[in-house]
This record gives sequence, C-alpha cells and structure tokens, in this order.
Amino acid sequence: MRLLPFTVAASIILLSVAAHSQMGCIRGVVVDDVGQPLPGMRVGLAERTWDGGQKPAGGAVTDNSGAFEIDDVPPGTHYELGANNDALVYPAKLPQTISVTGSGPCTAVTYDAGTRAGAAKLKFKVLDAVTKKPITDLTVHATAGTWSSWLPVGDMLRAGVPNGPEVPSLSKVHIEITAKGYFPSSLDLPAIKPGEIREVVAQLNAEILGCITGTAVDDNFAPVKETMIDARRVPYAGDGYAPVHADGSGRFRLDRLRPGDYDLYFENETEGFSRLWVGWVDQPGLSKLLRVVVPATGVCRNVTLNMGPRGPWLDVVAIDADTQQQLSKLSITVENSENNRQGGTSELAEPQPVLVPSHASFTVHVRADGYRVSEPIHIEPLIPDEKKELTVPLQRRPVTDDNTRQMSPPQ
Repeated sequence: MRLLPFTVAASIILLSVAAHSQMGCIRGVVVDDVGQPLPGMRVGLAERTWDGGQKPAGGAVTDNSGAFEIDDVPPGTHYELGANNDALVYPAKLPQTISVTGSGPCTAVTYDAGTRAGAAKLKFKVLDAVTKKPITDLTVHATAGTWSSWLPVGDMLRAGVPNGPEVPSLSKVHIEITAKGYFPSSLDLPAIKPGEIREVVAQLNAEILGCITGTAVDDNFAPVKETMIDARRVPYAGDGYAPVHADGSGRFRLDRLRPGDYDLYFENETEGFSRLWVGWVDQPGLSKLLRVVVPATGVCRNVTLNMGPRGPWLDVVAIDADTQQQLSKLSITVENSENNRQGGTSELAEPQPVLVPSHASFTVHVRADGYRVSEPIHIEPLIPDEKKELTVPLQRRPVTDDNTRQMSPPQ
C-alpha cells in the first residue's frame, strides 16, 4: 500500500472534494404522448464525438413513477438522451439533445417516448442481381417518423430465423439495404398493420472493390511491426471491415474495400502506440489522421501510415480519501484537453501503467467501484517513453444520493 505524506494528501483530498461539486447530473421523467409516466423504460445518455459517433455516458431504468437519475456526468453541451423498451412496444426515437452543467442543480429532462404502437415485422429476401443467389450478410437501416434503428437482418438470416426484426406499425418505413461488395439499395414501404409480416424483396448490384496497401512507420519513418490497422469508412454506412496486422516489416494490406473515403486507425501498445489518441485535433505534436480515397476502378492505393511519436506511461494510483488505502479495479479515462469528445477508457483489474499520448496535453478521469469519479486532472505534455506517477484520492459514494439538490427547469 502506498501512502502520501499527510500534508500533501490532505491538500489533494481538499482539492478533490471541492472539484467534485463541478460534476453534473440529470434527473427526469419519461412519459407517453399524453403525458403519462412510463415505468421500466431504458434510458441512455451518450456524448456526440468529433467523428459523428457516440460515446456512452451513463444510463438508468425508470422507476414506477417513470423517473430516473444519471449521476457523475462531466459538464458539456454535446449530450443526447433517449429512452426505449421494445417489450412495451415503445421503440427508440431520435434522441433529445441536452446540456449538462457542472455546478448547481441537476439538469431536468422530460422525455416524450411517443405513442405506444403494436409492432410489425419485416421479412427479407435479397438476391445478387446477376447470379440471383441469396445475400445474407446484410446491414439494414430503417426509419419511420422519428424512429430510427439498425436492424440485425444479417444475423437473423444466418441463424435461420424465419421472420425478421420488428418495426413500428401504422407508419411508412424507409429502409436502406447494404452488403459488403454491393451497391446499397433504398426502399420506401407503405404503412404496415400491427402484427403484419411484410416481405421485402430486393436485388443488389456488385461493386468493383479496391484495396489499401502501405507501411506503418513511427515519427522517424522507421517501420513498426505487427501494428493493427483498421479502415473506417467516412461517412459511416453501416459496413464494417475486419482490421489487419502489419508484418515484420510494417507492411499491411486492406482488401475488398468499397469505393469511398477511409480513415486509417492504428494500435500497437507493445510498441508504444494506442488507438485512444488517434485523430486528436488541435494537438500539433500528434500525427494527423490519415484519410485515403479508394477509387471505383479497383486500383489499390499505396500509403505510408505515419503513427507519430511513441507514448509515455502514466502510473495512476487511486487511494481512499479517508483511509489512504490503495484501490484496485480502476477505470482510467484519457481525453483530449482541447476537445473532450475525443479519448477513451482503460479498464484495469489491477493497478498498472496506462499508455498516454506524448507531446500533447490531456485530461484524466479516475473511477473505482463504490467511489465517486474524480474531477478532470489536467496533464501537461510528456515526452515519449516517459514514466509519470499520478496519485488520486477518491471519495466513497454515499449509500443514498444527496437529495438536497433542486432540479433545474426542464429543457
């Protein structure tokens, strides 16, 4: 067990207690279209990320009065909140955008889950336009009014499920069908009756596929062996590609890519490179995200993937603020200090150093079971391969939450 000198520990504990008040929270209620509260609804909070994706930020289930609460939410204006329960026939709607403040009362939200509607089902029959052979590796995106969802059609077809996924009834449904190696197809379906099974028949035309080849190198242009390379299409179209690993000379090849723009992500923690900081903006010391255009001619693009400088190691030691006993099972979140929508979290069963970016400032949040999350800890730029210790006292989470805070006006 590591202990801090009393004077140092006391000052850090006081800072931690004062800083915790800056964390925000959300209190709200989920109602139907006539304002009646809905118990048992799954509530999810997500933060919009810089690349158009989402990063989970918390969740809850409504109680018997339709109420919910999500605590320990960092302040921000890029949050989206949604609620659904397919078993109750309240499918997901478009999320509600909210802001969270770091001091004062909780953000109050009233979420309208809409009208309870009996579900309908879609049954898919998709063929290759030339060979007429069935295509089962499908990704289908469906929208109906404010409802929107990716449907697990491919998984259900491969599993032999006769009737497909559920969609809202009594509303027109727009679907987009995609499959690896094929051009997408869009269809508009008229309103479906509750309980009806609507068959969807479509044909897809094969694409001319391309590839990306290249060499993964560090900031000195030395090859980096066995690096994992992941191509992500921009904008995301529901199609995923399996990552590949570079060989002993840093060479890699990504095959069967649909024409379009791709961002290349990389990871090789053994060599000092983490995916967590790939593509961080406003950090001149880090390499830029490499975007590659795959043409519709089937030609391979050859690139040099410069992964930038190797990272240093941050040894985070979390202690009980009262007993100063060292804690285990930590969650360490590292965020871009210039854009808190960029970063990631490392889950540690036992305390161990975490790889962080060099030549870039970043922010750290520390979590442990039964304790409140730490406030953001700002770290100035470190140099490659540097080792830095960070001791963070955490306050135990009360058995009952503080009910003295008043709710702010609903958004």
